[in-house]
Amino acid sequence: MEWLSPIKQIFEFALPFFERLPAIRALLGFILVFFLPGFAWTLVFFRQIKIIERIALSFGLSIVLVTLSILALNVLFGVSITALHSLLIIIVITIIPAVFYFLRRLIKKANNRESV
Repeated sequence: MEWLSPIKQIFEFALPFFERLPAIRALLGFILVFFLPGFAWTLVFFRQIKIIERIALSFGLSIVLVTLSILALNVLFGVSITALHSLLIIIVITIIPAVFYFLRRLIKKANNRESV
């Protein structure tokens, strides 16, 4: 797991800063765990919903996705449940739909330019 050492160094550098500011740490943790992954997935799956509906779905999807991803990786692959591993899993399940969403938008823009 030598490839994790740069990420671990960044994590160890930022952690003392956030320990001094527990309100900011709590707010960032809340957004990262309970909102951001679900919001990214709602962008992919639900195109024509209102923002209030998207926010409500984001909370539910985030709770389910984060919990199941961490537990599934622990059971299936033996990944230990630590703060660093949890953070990496949350980042991955947030980045995957974001990349998919932006690629779909780029393809749609390219198709619109060709049809004009």
